[in-house]
Amino acid sequence: MMKNNERRLSKNKKAISLLSTGLDSPVATYLIAQQGIEVVGVYFDNHPFIASTRNGKKRQEELPKANRWKDIKAIAQTLVNKFTHQKLFDLFIVPHGENLGGIIRQASDPKVTCVLCKRLMLKKTVALANTIGTTFLVTGDILGEQASQTIENLRIISEVIPEMTVIRPNIGLNKLEVITIAREIGTYQHAAQAAKKVCTAVPKKPVTRTTSDRIEAAEARVPIKEWVKESIMNAVKLPFQQETRE
Repeated sequence: MMKNNERRLSKNKKAISLLSTGLDSPVATYLIAQQGIEVVGVYFDNHPFIASTRNGKKRQEELPKANRWKDIKAIAQTLVNKFTHQKLFDLFIVPHGENLGGIIRQASDPKVTCVLCKRLMLKKTVALANTIGTTFLVTGDILGEQASQTIENLRIISEVIPEMTVIRPNIGLNKLEVITIAREIGTYQHAAQAAKKVCTAVPKKPVTRTTSDRIEAAEARVPIKEWVKESIMNAVKLPFQQETRE
């Protein structure tokens, strides 16, 4: 049972969690929810920058939304079934692939594509959060696991949204610890299946240390505000309910 001080901490708190079909973000979402904090999810649809892998080769996929969203829907249902303090979980699916293509074509700095992509995701998430009343943002980042997750790049990514706190529950965990939790809550099998698909927008040599000046110069070449507004207008809300436990 939660202690009284934990109840006070979580009262009136609502988080929005960036949720993907990977291992890390479902674990981060679960850890926050288990603190008694109401959480909603946001998933960014990167179509058409998704390819399946077979025998080491990438194959571009053209799938209808129902099929593209199959893995994330399975993860969302698995999560809410494991939540202790909430029985309903809303997942917002936000279009992102077209804007990702715009970053590649217009930003003219391919090595920082992933940082630009993550910053745009955060901007969209804050815009969505403002419409649904969430008070902070959750990500599944593990320190140093990817080029965008170095200390330097995490700082650059977070500073794009000074108006909202970013919480990273996994930041001190290693991959084996995350895998252990994913197995315990049932999201591991879904993430393992989804891992056969990769983002084709990732550059060959992404930067591990960038600067605010470099990123802001690249962002000045693309219509960030318009992209954010249009994406939130076209977001799709999918509600999930905890299934009855026998």
